[in-house]
Amino acid sequence: SRGEDNVLPKGPKSAPKTAPYCTVTRSSGWGILKWPKVGEFGWPSGWRRYTRAPVHRKWTGLVKKFPQVDKQHIRLTYITHYYLNQKSPDAILDLLRKYESYPRDLLDVVQFVVVDDGSPLLFEIPDFNLNLTWLRIGEDIPWNQAGARNLGAVYAKSDKILLTDLDHEFPEYTLRWIVDMPEPGRRIYKPPRINSQGKRYGFHSNIFIMSRARFMRLYGYDEEYSGGYGAEDYRFVRFQKYHGSWMRVLPNKYFCVDRKWVDREAGYHSLNRDLSRNTPIDERKKNELLEFGPEAGHSRMFLNFPWEIVRDVHRSASVNRPSKRWWKHLWLFRTLFGSYV
Repeated sequence: SRGEDNVLPKGPKSAPKTAPYCTVTRSSGWGILKWPKVGEFGWPSGWRRYTRAPVHRKWTGLVKKFPQVDKQHIRLTYITHYYLNQKSPDAILDLLRKYESYPRDLLDVVQFVVVDDGSPLLFEIPDFNLNLTWLRIGEDIPWNQAGARNLGAVYAKSDKILLTDLDHEFPEYTLRWIVDMPEPGRRIYKPPRINSQGKRYGFHSNIFIMSRARFMRLYGYDEEYSGGYGAEDYRFVRFQKYHGSWMRVLPNKYFCVDRKWVDREAGYHSLNRDLSRNTPIDERKKNELLEFGPEAGHSRMFLNFPWEIVRDVHRSASVNRPSKRWWKHLWLFRTLFGSYV
């Protein structure tokens, strides 16, 4: 018959025994929620059956074992970057080898994103038993850590991200504590740090634990600073604070370690730390924000370079996640009282 292709197949003649106990009807364009009457399905069993609806058997095996490319179980993305123009790649390789020795249950829920910031030094990347995404920027831009961090955040598979430099590392218990902490939201955390002798000293200016959504909401790092040394980390923090982000610190016992043992003559970079280019840029951005308000002071320059995925490795993970079948039913409370990122 005419229009037959647009006719949906008819459902069963009678509702199944597991029919929903809450229905929606239409009245003047508004959806009205019809709750079951007391005793209609047994009280309180009717309510209990609604809130604990059965899951079809064919899905029970999929919620605990993930396909290799699935990243919904990732709870923290560790983002670091490097620029090597000397002799050895040991600075990055040794760091990943150390993390590879951490407990399996921790590594299963952490993704590592490594960004090669256009290094002249090329080397073969060995195999690592990590959730690892290795990216390479195809253009050698001096002091492009702003762009490297923006690229790392794009490839993050969790909202909670850790942005750090190559010359710092995180002990296993600090990394585990970061994984287990609540989602940051508008909070940006800085970890305490110690040197190789165990002495505690000041916070690093460019290490943050924060929300990826918050990072993207405020345009990430300003890549107008790329090409010269300095100020992009300071302006990033000020821009976040002026827009209402809360700067916090981790408890003293959860610190990072300054890798002073990295060979700065053979396994690092030799770029010149000259502030003359970026100082007037930073002064202009400060005055733009003071004069023109919240949308000023950031160029919106973002990923202005080519890049490629060099390596993408997925651990075979079996994560024991707790059941949260109540979560979906609280959507109205999240709508009314949820916080803005």
